[in-house]
Amino acid sequence: MAILNKSQTEKQNKDYWRTSELLINDALTLLNIKGFDIDVCCSSEDVQIEKSYWCLTEANDALSDIDWFSDSYSDSSFPQFTTSFCNPPFSRKWEFFQKAIEQVNKFSKQVLMVLPYTPITNAWSENVHGKNCIIYIPNGRYQYLLPNGEKPTGGCNFDTCLILIVPFKCGNVIVNYKRGLSEKNI
Repeated sequence: MAILNKSQTEKQNKDYWRTSELLINDALTLLNIKGFDIDVCCSSEDVQIEKSYWCLTEANDALSDIDWFSDSYSDSSFPQFTTSFCNPPFSRKWEFFQKAIEQVNKFSKQVLMVLPYTPITNAWSENVHGKNCIIYIPNGRYQYLLPNGEKPTGGCNFDTCLILIVPFKCGNVIVNYKRGLSEKNI
């Protein structure tokens, strides 16, 4: 299928879109949690999502031998959560997905990923189908933020979903939801 809406994002910025607070708050509401262990894909510490205790920056290289869950990241003042958050660089999304599956299997914890919702593609079929994932599909598109944190003039040209990779057998479970869940619970 041809992409009719060509991206207007400069090539050097494609991997640095930031996650909106609405998406984060909806994710926390969907999962009924207060925060994430680690924000796995930060370009730097200053862009770490607020509701995560720790972050892995580009310099840490989350795809290396580093663990996404570790007792060494925590201290006694930190409430132990069981879910890491990952909005991966667009150009390496499937590498991050595979690493997430590895981490979930190793630590029996969860990873919530933000990915383009493309279920009819070969890449989706090869990576997501048959894995133990709960796929949350919103009723529209989320607005992402530019690398500097500002809202772009145009929106993203693809649908997004949240994929919770879980440490138990469930196959693929689809959950549809309305954006703004967190705003309704305030």
